[in-house]
Amino acid sequence: MIHPYHESLLSQLYPGSQHSSNCLIPAVTTFERMLSLPPERHPKIIWRTDSGFGGDTNANWLLASDYGLLMKGGSNRRASALSQMVKRWRMVRNDKFVGSVPTPNGFIKPLHTFSIRYATSKGWKHTYLFSTLRLSGVATALLYDQRGGAETEFRSDKSGGFYLHKRRKHKRDAQEVWILLTDMAHNCLSGVTRTIFCDSPFEQFGFLRITRDLLAIPGYVEMKNGQLLSVKLLKSSPYSSDLLACLRRFWE
Repeated sequence: MIHPYHESLLSQLYPGSQHSSNCLIPAVTTFERMLSLPPERHPKIIWRTDSGFGGDTNANWLLASDYGLLMKGGSNRRASALSQMVKRWRMVRNDKFVGSVPTPNGFIKPLHTFSIRYATSKGWKHTYLFSTLRLSGVATALLYDQRGGAETEFRSDKSGGFYLHKRRKHKRDAQEVWILLTDMAHNCLSGVTRTIFCDSPFEQFGFLRITRDLLAIPGYVEMKNGQLLSVKLLKSSPYSSDLLACLRRFWE
């Protein structure tokens, strides 16, 4: 789970053979416990999930808990059937269209259902979205597409200086600790970006550039009685002067 500040709220470790649809309910219940989330706050939260976390069972569980949802369905057969019910396709962009369709039976609360038609290298494909939001089909499709930020954060942990995918532990507990340490590093760099690097040349740097180009600059730190006295960086680095200005502004 990714916070709007690009911080990781929750990471859980499961066997590689476990389908993600079985992870949604444990993740949501852990989220509720972490934030001490009272039931009256549930209607203000929208769970935006991909097809792997979809399924009617998960949708009904969220609805029964009074959550909102914007969920991509996971059934290819249903996606094909719903696409045949569209009376009018509306363009989201040149390679993507959306159409309103009847909601299938079996849900405990009313839902808006939209069929999505999108172009691939092999031709047109179809999927569908369930939503509790009172939005048009185009607005619903655009809102769902914004969830791509989470994937960006996951990729940054795998290759953006943390190399999570290359550092594997043989024991489950050790691997879980490694994931938690990666979360801590991820959140630390997120905080640095929002504070120390705010309104600086590094504000748009991703984690890879921060770890590769900034944190790797050779230097010398002088401390006394737990207090930072001075920071000296290698002058030949093209980022040294700007980085020192950021550090000076933060500590002053």
